[in-house]
Amino acid sequence: MDDILPKLLNFPQHPPPPNPLSDQQYDEGIRAQISVVKNIPNSKLLQPTSGGENVLDIINPSVNSVPYTFILIANIEAAQRNDKNIDQENLWNSIIAFLAQFDPRQMRYMQTELSQILDIFSNMARRHHQIPTAIPHIRDALLRFEPTGTLLTPKHLLLVKLALEAKQFDDVLPVIDKTILYIPGAGHRPRQKYLCNICLPPAAYITVQTGFVAKPLKHLEVLEYFLLSGQVYIGLKKWKRASECLEVAVTYPTKDSGPSKVMTEAYKKWILVRLLMDGKMPVLPKVTSPGAAKVLKVLGKPYETVAQIFEQGTASRLKSELEAGRDLWTTDCNMGLVMCVMAAYQQFQIKNLANVHTKLTMVDIHNLTQSAEIGSKLPNAAAVETLVQSMIADGTLHATLSHPPNQSPVLTFSPNGPLLTEKQTQAALAASSTRIKALTEEIKTTDRMLMYEKEYVNYAKKMKKNAAAGLEHGVGVNDMDFLGEDEDLMGSLY
Repeated sequence: MDDILPKLLNFPQHPPPPNPLSDQQYDEGIRAQISVVKNIPNSKLLQPTSGGENVLDIINPSVNSVPYTFILIANIEAAQRNDKNIDQENLWNSIIAFLAQFDPRQMRYMQTELSQILDIFSNMARRHHQIPTAIPHIRDALLRFEPTGTLLTPKHLLLVKLALEAKQFDDVLPVIDKTILYIPGAGHRPRQKYLCNICLPPAAYITVQTGFVAKPLKHLEVLEYFLLSGQVYIGLKKWKRASECLEVAVTYPTKDSGPSKVMTEAYKKWILVRLLMDGKMPVLPKVTSPGAAKVLKVLGKPYETVAQIFEQGTASRLKSELEAGRDLWTTDCNMGLVMCVMAAYQQFQIKNLANVHTKLTMVDIHNLTQSAEIGSKLPNAAAVETLVQSMIADGTLHATLSHPPNQSPVLTFSPNGPLLTEKQTQAALAASSTRIKALTEEIKTTDRMLMYEKEYVNYAKKMKKNAAAGLEHGVGVNDMDFLGEDEDLMGSLY
């Protein structure tokens, strides 16, 4: 091993040169190093140093990511052959060290290998029941490699599946909270001259051709990511974010007349989640495919019935409907959501009282509201007070509770919601400004990328030709044939 260490560590120069390398110099240097290390046999990479040390213990993955990656994979492959010289615990720790420290700029040239390591690490975690330990490392590696989190990859889907398996939801929020703007597809991409250019948007250096995404994401894989992300938010009772994810799955473009099973699942959960958000039957967004919308309303009829009763019916009728459909809710894996809907019925009745009253006693609220969990009024005003206190505590109800002497407790509604301090208001405005600026840049990037699409160029030529011929009509159905196949409908747009 000692004789090849200089070859392994010759790039990048350490300590760095006074004048940083240009993109061209960096590109040439790292490609040359990859070529050299690739030609070193695994048997040589597995050799210890003259001092008996494992080379993974002496190479810094944050500085020399390329050789560390090749040596790590050599160790993994040896472990898969049951090589007794490989210590499984040390290998696990080496993978963790790599995922936490690799240089993202270098790994742009090693995307196939990075993808391979993430897959192996997740399989090891499943095999050894270490999924809760692995999730934060996979999450951090994804954000280390692509910090904006705006490009959807198969590893995002893998991460969400692991989170649902382990019921470890909070740890994946830094990834699924990001807004997805790009989906790698099979469409034409202008080849980037230098992958190391740190100004490249993620969709320019993570493509099917660069290796991190082995093949274009399928239509159902995109739907599944948003459905499963919605389930994560449901597990955390973050109804707004859950609704947003499920709505993407429900409204995702399709040329078929009928929705997929994933879209149908998302629609059923979406109705229940929107009930928990708004207390009424939601309306499908206009962008929903007309054919899919018709079928969804038929398949989701039992859920729509629940929503209509929730909005207009009595507590006893809602209780009966939910109990009658218990087998369906269980089969659809929605029983937990249904129980939340049942509990939310009286909460929305209490909140809706603010539309008419400014103050009410607990006795009044006890007489005016009912619980769908028991199908009637709560036993007494004290039980209502306990419910109201819990709603105020978790922010569900904007109101204050007072206890006048010798009287029933009084609830005073705050119709405008909680008052923010000046500092909180400034923080909220600053956060909104930051999000808007980031989104503006992403829109500009997407516009530039779209201009290079072959289909868009052909469409632009056609429109220019029509204009020259004096045609003044707009975009018709036949003009939109630049959209891709249904299997990856949006792939060519990102």
